[in-house]
Amino acid sequence: MGSGAAMGSEKAVVIGGGVGPMAGVALHAKIVENTLTDGSDQSHLSVYHYSRSAEVPDRTAYLLALARGEAPTADPATGMAAVFEDAARALRDRPAVGGVPCNTFHAPAIFDRFVAEARARAPGIRIVHMLEETVRLLEARLPRAGRGGYVGVLSTTGTRRSAVYTDLLARAGYEAVYVSEDSQELLHGAIYDREWGIKAASPVTARAAETVSAMAAELVRAGAEAVILACTELPLALGGTDLLGAPLVDPVLALARALIREAAPGKLRPLAI
Repeated sequence: MGSGAAMGSEKAVVIGGGVGPMAGVALHAKIVENTLTDGSDQSHLSVYHYSRSAEVPDRTAYLLALARGEAPTADPATGMAAVFEDAARALRDRPAVGGVPCNTFHAPAIFDRFVAEARARAPGIRIVHMLEETVRLLEARLPRAGRGGYVGVLSTTGTRRSAVYTDLLARAGYEAVYVSEDSQELLHGAIYDREWGIKAASPVTARAAETVSAMAAELVRAGAEAVILACTELPLALGGTDLLGAPLVDPVLALARALIREAAPGKLRPLAI
């Protein structure tokens, strides 16, 4: 593969980051790691990476406000659509594929409106649905004997309340299982706590890492055949590809591979199961 091979047919990649301090960084890294190249800088994909946290308000807070019947003042869908509009200007009509590495952002109350706005404001960028790609990765990671069973989901409270994973997994023939309500509060703290949570502290604190590991183990012991780390921050606290024999499924990896597949399918590195 020459450094200029198929450049004319490749699409650019747009990352709508800023949805978690390391969200876009983690996605960008996984795109690099999963791209086949000839060893040169020039054979990597063109990535337009935008991280503008101030313009994309917290997704869980938005969803919980809606659930309480309140009218949120800040809209993550509109904020991210503005980011993609700026990306479209920078692309200068070059076709592109894009994604947002935030699970909670994919709750229909946010994501559906974002897609509609992005189509109007950045029509040259095709949006990839990270959670749908996560279910595909789950099916690739699970042995046939484990398909159609229970799948654990570790997530923010907003993602859990939205039931987006529950619905997607049900359509694929799986039943989503979650930690107890008490454990959910602790898990949410491991992500959001201003002192020891993953969003607040880098590197990840021992307390956060131990909490996430315990939550994942709780799901596996409850019968989960696999566990989806359904918040961008969670893989930072729980490394590896499996726990107690159950595959750990990283949605950001799923999105990275999907973006490469859609931008330049010949450059997608084979999946290491």
